[in-house]
Amino acid sequence: MKMLTAPPLADDALSTPVTGSLEQGAGSLTARMCALWNHCTPDRQRTLFEACEWMIAEGETIGSLLAGSSARNPTGLHADRRALARAFPACFNRPKSKAPKRPLKVGIVADAVARGVTGEDGRPLTAKRIERAVADYCTGTKYEAALIAGAVRIDLDGDPAGTVLPAHAAHAPGRAKTDAPEAAA
Repeated sequence: MKMLTAPPLADDALSTPVTGSLEQGAGSLTARMCALWNHCTPDRQRTLFEACEWMIAEGETIGSLLAGSSARNPTGLHADRRALARAFPACFNRPKSKAPKRPLKVGIVADAVARGVTGEDGRPLTAKRIERAVADYCTGTKYEAALIAGAVRIDLDGDPAGTVLPAHAAHAPGRAKTDAPEAAA
């Protein structure tokens, strides 16, 4: 197996191959990282390399990762879903929640845009980000299970706002994406 050489640090000799053990106290952080790398399969090394490229592209540092400052991307889709759940808890569940979903009012995106939602990054969400977050919320088996003909739809405050039409029911033949509540305005 090809061994990596660690970049020189205060406690590393210049261009010394790293073959250190995986123990916590064994050598510098660089030596331990290289030892871990050498024990990875080629597929795992490729995955780790892609993660490092992402960190560099996003301007992340090991220090910020260890401090947890980048544990959540404040502008990602799940962050926008969390912002919707925080702004309208009677309507939206947080991502990965075990709670059942309820059918949303037709045109709920326009309502959310009109009322405004502040994202985790402290800035207001754009109409496009709200639309994508609602579309993501309305995707999946839990939401489809809630789309039963005659079921009550809810608005942003959790109040009744119409019913699910048979054409909008999850298993209706020929259901088009344009029938989803996030697409109607």
